[in-house]
Amino acid sequence: MELDGRKFKDRAMAAMSKFKHNMKGTYYSIADIPTASVQELADFIQIHPDTHEIKKQLLGTTYTFFRLNVNNYRFYLETTNGRILQLDGSLSGKELVSYRSYRDSDDLHSPVKLN
Repeated sequence: MELDGRKFKDRAMAAMSKFKHNMKGTYYSIADIPTASVQELADFIQIHPDTHEIKKQLLGTTYTFFRLNVNNYRFYLETTNGRILQLDGSLSGKELVSYRSYRDSDDLHSPVKLN
């Protein structure tokens, strides 16, 4: 049985990424740092009563844009068909999260520091 170098590399990279996310989550938990995943933030933004929502039909696809300003937090979210395309968040002008589905899909459930 011959080892495929590309598959081996992909598995190793996935394992290291998962390990990194687990370590980050453990550290934040031990240090008592408030965190949330990109998915949790997106869910929060979509259900918050102060969120401004705009729907646009572009080339036959419906896109939904959300903006939320609460306390000193600012969030911007773009979705289509329930999929998160973009999420930006800041606290008092300091960037907390900058998620793009095309580059960060592995980080959807990784903890993000909220302070």
